[in-house]
Order: sequence, then C-alpha cells, then structure tokens
Amino acid sequence: MSHMTAIAIWCNTEVPGSPMLWAAADSRVSSHDQRSSRKTIIDDAVKIMGLPLIARAPDPSGFFSEVYYAHTVGYAFAGSSLMGQNAYLALVPLLSNLISLERRPPALADVADYVARLLNRTFDETKHRGKESLFEVAIFGFCSCRQSLATYHFAPNASVETRGGMAIKMTPCENLKDQDFIYLGDNKASMRDAVEKAFKGPNVPGRPASRAPRYVIADCIEDVSCGSIGGDLQLAIADREGFRPLALLKPRVIGTPEAYLSYLGHELDQSMQQVGSLGIGVKGMA
Repeated sequence: MSHMTAIAIWCNTEVPGSPMLWAAADSRVSSHDQRSSRKTIIDDAVKIMGLPLIARAPDPSGFFSEVYYAHTVGYAFAGSSLMGQNAYLALVPLLSNLISLERRPPALADVADYVARLLNRTFDETKHRGKESLFEVAIFGFCSCRQSLATYHFAPNASVETRGGMAIKMTPCENLKDQDFIYLGDNKASMRDAVEKAFKGPNVPGRPASRAPRYVIADCIEDVSCGSIGGDLQLAIADREGFRPLALLKPRVIGTPEAYLSYLGHELDQSMQQVGSLGIGVKGMA
C-alpha cells in the first residue's frame, strides 16, 4: 500500500510579527497491482499530524513525573503508508517521554537528529521490500531553544550505502523566510514549479498568494487527470503555539451563506464536536 501524495510545507508571514509554517496535503491512499494499475484504498487518510514533545523533571519524591515542557510540532509523510505511519507511532511514545534534571527544552535540531536515527533503523530493516517500502518524512515547527521556525526533511539517499541499500538523508531548512517551502510526494519537479509560479502570481480574491501551495494541491485534487492525488485537502499550522490541524469550512450549496465544518472529507456535525462536556477546538478555514 502506498501514497501517491502531494504535501507542501511553507513559511507564511501574512500575520505581522507571527510567522507560521503552513502545511497542505491531499488525503488519498492508493495501491498498485501486478499490472501497474492503480486502485484507491481510502480517500480520508491522515498525512499531516502533530508530534508531541513532552519533557518531565523529578518531582519531590524523585520520580520523573513533573511535566515542565509540552509542545507539538508537525509530522508529515509521503510514500509507504505502513512505513510512514509506523515510524510516527514509534516516535510518539519516545518523544512524549523525555526527561531532564536541568529542565532543558528539547532543541528541534536535536529532535530531528533523533528522528533521523530512528528512520534509518526502520528503513534499514524494510528496504529489502523494494520500492513499496520507500517513504519520506518532514517534521516542522517552532524551536523553543532557537526561538525560530524550522523544517527537517528526511528522504532515501541512494548515494549513501548501508548493508545492501540506501540510507535516510536529513535536509535541514532553518532561518526560514516568507514563501520558503519544501515539497513531499510525486511529480516533484512539476509541483515545485507550480508552487513557485503561484507564489509569484497575483493575489486573487479568495486565493491569496501567501497561501498558494494549498490552492495548487486543491486544484490537483479536483483534477481527475491527477488520479494519484485526491480525496480532500488537509491543512495545518505550526508556530510558537504548537501544531494545529484545521478543518475546512465548506458551503452546503455553492453561492449560499450556510456552511459546515469538514475534516478529511467528513462533516464535523454536532455529534462529532463534543467529547462529553468538552468541545473539539479545531478551527475551520474557508
């Protein structure tokens, strides 16, 4: 099972003094059979998610139970669904159980180094499965140590030999400027060109250039000729406040004011916005 994915992560400075990293992706998972034909498996796959960073210090009894740091950054993957999701599920319990006597916050660069080590082990154990096991990952967000935004891209590197195959190469993207972006997924050259052209294009009502990658990916989702990219649009933001997924605000009937919240192509009706007496705080964006 594999993703034919389109994911863009870019620096957005449209809010003065509050730079953010935006992420957009499609939500389709497809597979290949022996005849190389493509079959859609699901159209509501999660490809962008929050990665918790939680650190604890000793309490008065000496146990590491006192949370002194809690933050989330983004995690996105393209390629093998099994590999990308399993790597995420392996990282969550590890990075949410950091400990320190000095109560130091984790530097995002150090987190990225750790992710690279885990991904190399994961890839080394599965690369014999061939192309179906290939995947790439990005983590992105705010570094509390450097007080800045950064992204780190991890992808197979054929030029580095391990025991019979490739290793994972990490590419850091720090000191980000407005419209700096990375792309994960298929048709890399053409998609990067499309994003660059869209950034340079004019602001159109309802389609500001500062959010260009989301519209490039949304257009691909709507284009039936891009059969490998589909489902619905996923959006998320990461900044000094952490990682926040966004729902889509969609009109019930185009041209009318009534709208609803959609997440992964499904309506977030009242029954899906309550957890007991608590509410789901995911914001919607048109």
